[in-house]
Amino acid sequence: MIWFDAVLEHPADDELVRRCFAALLEQDVQGVDVVHGVENMRNAPVTCVVHEGSANDYSQLVTTYLAEAFRQPDILASGARLAQLLDRSLLLANDATANPYSFILVSRTGALSIVSVDPEALDTHDRYIILKQEEP
Repeated sequence: MIWFDAVLEHPADDELVRRCFAALLEQDVQGVDVVHGVENMRNAPVTCVVHEGSANDYSQLVTTYLAEAFRQPDILASGARLAQLLDRSLLLANDATANPYSFILVSRTGALSIVSVDPEALDTHDRYIILKQEEP
């Protein structure tokens, strides 16, 4: 089942994604598959489907799937830890609102803030361009 999506500030190679998710979830690296399409998924405990974007910031989307029996850790705490492990900021969906253009920006240090992204850039070009920080 899908655990969460993260849009990375800068692209990460497959091995970095594998090592960071293994550390995050306290798994052996062999238990983490990194694939480039859902059609390539197997039955690994953790699967990261990497959707390559452009060379622009926030263009690489990583969708993480956990096996059914796997306990799902808190997404925000895990996102904060993942940003630290990857040494780059990332965007997470803001599930506290129905606004599809509101995201949680997780800094490299794990700090969280709510931001809005450009609707046209996202809808037309799959680009996450941060427009502004939202008021709490």
